[in-house]
Amino acid sequence: MNQDRQVSFEAVDGSGQGDGGVEHGELLARLTEAMWGGDPQALAAVRDEATLAMGGEAMVDAVAVSANFHMMTRIADGTGTPLDEGTNGASEEIREQIGVNDFVSRRHATAG
Repeated sequence: MNQDRQVSFEAVDGSGQGDGGVEHGELLARLTEAMWGGDPQALAAVRDEATLAMGGEAMVDAVAVSANFHMMTRIADGTGTPLDEGTNGASEEIREQIGVNDFVSRRHATAG
C-alpha cells in the first residue's frame, strides 16, 4: 500500500468528477450514493460494477464501511452527541468544503 498518495475531496464534492486520489474513488463515491439513494436498480448496477472492478471482498468492505459511518451518525444524531471541540475546530474547513454541515444529522449537533 502506498502511504505517500495525495488525496483530495473531488470524488465527494458533488461534482461527480475524479477519484480523489483513491483507487476506485469515483466508483466508491457512486456506490455510496446509490446505497442511500433509494433506487434498488441503481444500487444493483453500481454494486455489480464495483464487484467487477474491485472484487467481491473489497465491495463488501466498502459497503460495510459506509454502513458503519451511517449507523454511527444516526446514533450520534439520535443521542444529540456533538463533535468534540478539537474535532469541530479541526474539521471546520473540510466540513464546509464537502457540504457536511448541510446534512440533517449535522444541523442538530453543535459542540458546546
